[in-house]
Amino acid sequence: MDLLWSVTLLLLPVLNLSPTGCFCAVTVNVPSPIDAEIGDQVNIQCKPSAAGSPKYSVEWFVTDQYGDPQRIASYSNGRSITDPGTQYSDRVSVNAELSLVINDVRVEDERSFLCKVNAGSEGTAKGSADMKVYDPPEMPEVSLTAGILSVTESDAVEIGTCIGRNAYPAPTIEWYKDKQSLNPPKSPNKDLYMTSRTVREASGLFTVSSTLFLRPTKQDADSQFSCRVVYPVPGGSFSFMESYSFNLTLHFYTEDVNFQLLSAVPIKEGDDLTFRCAGDGYPPPSYIIDRIKDGTEEELYSGTEGIFIKHNVSREDAGTYRCHALDFDTPPEISLVREQSIFVHYLDPLSVLPQEPVTVSHGRDLQLFCSGDGSQKPHLSWKKGDKMISDTSRYRLRDVSYADAGVYTCVATVPEVPRLMKEQSITVTVEGVPQMERGDEVVEVLSEGSMVTLTCSAQGFPEPEIIWNPPELKSSQTVNGQHVISTVTMKASSKLMNDISCTARNDIGTAEKKFTLNMNPVSPSARPAQEQTGGSSTAVIAVVVCVILLLLVVALFYFLQKKGKLTCGSSEKQSLAQDPASAELAVELKSEKGNEQRGLLGSRGGGGQPSEC
Repeated sequence: MDLLWSVTLLLLPVLNLSPTGCFCAVTVNVPSPIDAEIGDQVNIQCKPSAAGSPKYSVEWFVTDQYGDPQRIASYSNGRSITDPGTQYSDRVSVNAELSLVINDVRVEDERSFLCKVNAGSEGTAKGSADMKVYDPPEMPEVSLTAGILSVTESDAVEIGTCIGRNAYPAPTIEWYKDKQSLNPPKSPNKDLYMTSRTVREASGLFTVSSTLFLRPTKQDADSQFSCRVVYPVPGGSFSFMESYSFNLTLHFYTEDVNFQLLSAVPIKEGDDLTFRCAGDGYPPPSYIIDRIKDGTEEELYSGTEGIFIKHNVSREDAGTYRCHALDFDTPPEISLVREQSIFVHYLDPLSVLPQEPVTVSHGRDLQLFCSGDGSQKPHLSWKKGDKMISDTSRYRLRDVSYADAGVYTCVATVPEVPRLMKEQSITVTVEGVPQMERGDEVVEVLSEGSMVTLTCSAQGFPEPEIIWNPPELKSSQTVNGQHVISTVTMKASSKLMNDISCTARNDIGTAEKKFTLNMNPVSPSARPAQEQTGGSSTAVIAVVVCVILLLLVVALFYFLQKKGKLTCGSSEKQSLAQDPASAELAVELKSEKGNEQRGLLGSRGGGGQPSEC
């Protein structure tokens, strides 16, 4: 059987027939190759064609381990039959289109599948398809060489290993530095190469590993290294997975030292000095920072951080500062010493004339003078409070008043050195007779007994005392600078109209302020007018009430008459007849109500005489 199948395949080219060719009139078309990923479901088509319309049946074969064809499934008379006892017994079937359906594709499915179509009288035809199986790898694993790599090595050293696990077909590994391919050769040398290893797992998948060897340089300390696992994918193309990026921990000696002053310049007294000393070696070297003064070295700092801070510097801290990096791997011909020269700007204390205390009499003149020196000639000015009053070193007060008293400050600055400033203050006191604040001497009062508040304000030096007249007035007093304010609250009295005053006095003199009370009593003519207005209002109310009562009486009289409860005697009729006006009113009432009265009388049965009013 094996010999017959082999001869058949060998005769196909001779007979000008292919695997999709035919014997007799039927042919089959089997697409090849077929790409599939592990775990997928795959349909392998076998499409027959013939001149007539025969009824087709199909058999599917694989080649066993001995090279013999082994049937795994068939389709005939509308039935799909899976052959038992094969590795495909539980994974394949044949559908109505004669296609072989393979479930859960595995690595061992990468082989040739043959279909044989029987078309009855039209004959038989055979075709084959090759299936390619793919499985991507897991994410790359990188294991780096422990320890520190030295740039002084004479040969390439092991950097690390990259591993790509469980892929099919076997992937390849590439190495990258700063996103650029290193493309290391596989043969060992002194500068760069790699070694590779491929292992086939029990599952049939491949695990590959690659180890990179490199002779590092100082520039590699800042480089990013990575590896890629490149693997084929269906369709004949390739994809890749990239590892995380990593740096090399390199040991290299110090070749250069950078000694910096981090503080802003120019430096002035009171600033903080910050120095940083940094070498380019790894591990970082130790540092010593000295100050050189009068030819001697004073050690200020020793350590690996290389940062030294000196707070609140003065002019004595000016001079040369030196940093020395200590790296014993550095060749002796390389100098690791750097220097910085520092100058500290300063201002001397200011001298102010006249010296304190300064007391000047009211109305006199006063000259203020300021002088100073420093690392540079300062600019001098005067201010009082926050107000600048002079842009020179002198300031003259003419005809001084109490308002001129206060604190005067001389300010020294150096325009070339921002924020360098010195101040010296002097307090000026103005003495003299108290000055009384004028105004409000005449006070308007509503009436006798009204409450009145009077205020006296005086300024002077020495501090004045305020006394009220008459003495029985009780006052409250406040002091605001050179101002003394005294206040009294009293009942207005006609006896004290022009007898109230206050006196401010000190050791130099006195000042007085008199008050006049003007009373404005209510005019007597206003009261009768009010009373007259009140009487008129009462009269109007009385008239309105009388009119309302009269209307109510008339309404009641009319109501009683309509109900027939009001009768008139003969004497009443006679009195009405004697009064012409009343008689006329009676006639009108009778004529207007005649019909109504007759109706009412008629309702009584016509008995008795009607009563009329």
